[in-house]
Amino acid sequence: MSDLEPLFLARSEGERPQAPGPDLLILGELVVRSGGRDVALPGPSVRALLSALLLTAGEVVGEDRLLELAWEAEKGSRRALQCAVHRLRGWLGRLATGCRLEYAGTGYRLVVPGGAVDLGRFQELLKEAAAAQNPERALDLLSLALGQWRGPVLGGRPEWLAVHPLVRAIEQARVECAAAVADLAFRLNRHDVVPLVGEVAALAPYDEPLQARFVRLLARAGRHAEALRHVEEVRRRLADDLGIAPSREVRSAHAVALQGEVPMQLPPGLPDFTGRAAETAAVTEPLLSGREPRAALVFAINGPPGVGKTALALEVAHRMAALFADGQLYADLRDQAGRPVAPDDVLARFLRSLGHDSVPGSMEDRVALYRSRTAGRRVLVILDNAAEEAQVRPLVPGSSGSAVLVTSRVCLAGLAGARLLRLGMLAQDEAVRLLVRVSGRDGLAGDPAVGEIARLCDLLPLAVRIAGIRLAGRPSLRPGGLARLLRKEDRRLDELAVHGLAVRPSLDAAYRDLAPAHRQAFRLLGRFGGAFTAQSAAACLGVSPDSAAAYLEALVDAGLLEAAADYRLHDLIRLYAREPAPD
Repeated sequence: MSDLEPLFLARSEGERPQAPGPDLLILGELVVRSGGRDVALPGPSVRALLSALLLTAGEVVGEDRLLELAWEAEKGSRRALQCAVHRLRGWLGRLATGCRLEYAGTGYRLVVPGGAVDLGRFQELLKEAAAAQNPERALDLLSLALGQWRGPVLGGRPEWLAVHPLVRAIEQARVECAAAVADLAFRLNRHDVVPLVGEVAALAPYDEPLQARFVRLLARAGRHAEALRHVEEVRRRLADDLGIAPSREVRSAHAVALQGEVPMQLPPGLPDFTGRAAETAAVTEPLLSGREPRAALVFAINGPPGVGKTALALEVAHRMAALFADGQLYADLRDQAGRPVAPDDVLARFLRSLGHDSVPGSMEDRVALYRSRTAGRRVLVILDNAAEEAQVRPLVPGSSGSAVLVTSRVCLAGLAGARLLRLGMLAQDEAVRLLVRVSGRDGLAGDPAVGEIARLCDLLPLAVRIAGIRLAGRPSLRPGGLARLLRKEDRRLDELAVHGLAVRPSLDAAYRDLAPAHRQAFRLLGRFGGAFTAQSAAACLGVSPDSAAAYLEALVDAGLLEAAADYRLHDLIRLYAREPAPD
């Protein structure tokens, strides 16, 4: 048993068993253990049958398939199979381990105690890792999965079995597991798994994606000389054995090894991020599709103030970070005063982060160098709070393989090739879940006052979060009490403020970006209590319908007005519009 297996057994059974159960090991040479001791294996024909049954992990296996797996079909016979079945049953009975061979009408099935077969443990750990919400937990589970392996499947096997599709699929799962370990370890800066990944990389010398990941992992661990030597070995092996040049992935990993540290600038995401399943999938699915686009993928996320644009971008970025092993760059495109940041200043920061200390003076030269530095690499760029398309265009890498996530209050429809994603308010059930999670009071989920709070918050994520923080910070404050405070319209925006987080400043920022005429129109439209038409807006504003339509579209673009069949100010925005104008 490997050093890692007791951890798996303890976790899955609650505590380590007093007397070790049987172990049937095929992820390496065939080994059978009972009571913690190796058992002498049966003769070749029975051993071949046992191996075939273990490969199929408890399935019912027909006689033809057993002959194929055990004796390469044409070299076996049904009589030989029946003889081997009889001997295997006797051998299993003498072991007294709870293992038995059953005939199930259409074939045979090997019944074993749970967790006894290392292949089954490996597959179960992969499932647990896929379901894990925490990346550290996922990495630990995947590392345990790799720890089940001692060598090639059924080491010492005949050549025809080595190339059998079933065996190749199992060994490919090991390679994919090692690649996932490398991705997570790179992201989490975990160096302890380097030997695990290196062991698999040595057994898959022509798997370029895995070799590239191993090189990056070595570089991330500070082992740059070793990483460079490994790249050279890969290059020479591909040239000598296959007559091909290294793939872009390997060349990119080589650049990482030469450069040293790669930028990993993502701010923390929200641990209680809730909802947005469809919007998240709209970004992650194209990134995971495996199709190589002709240019960098650009996603432009827009929506009203406080709707969670940055939260969604960071949630996606953290989920997808492992796909972008050449780095993740982040820039807030507004300064502390809310003014747009010049793109040439952002370019200078990005270039230094990419290892280029000498930054050209002109904007054109910076753009050219930035695109050269990102060409052929997989870099994720997060551009937060963009004011307009012109601010974003110079910051988009010029070649495929990279991706850009942009957030903005305005719709960046003029950004060529961008996939536009507009965020609306949360669904009622999502807002309730978020409120409960932030409050830390799981028992509130069924309280009607919680649903009322969510509605009084306009289902706006920022407002809902603030309400949840208030409940979390004051255990004596009940949902009904907070709902009573929020019902007072003249106090609602004042109540939605806590610990430096507030709804009003986010609306201030959007308001300040408006032209003077649009500000005046916004204030006047605050008189409406519900939906209104362009015609009624024209009457309210005292302008022509065409002028009113232009004002309304400007407010829609700013995220302050919702347009559907009619126009509508959300309640919190309407209350803000009725307040005295900010200085």
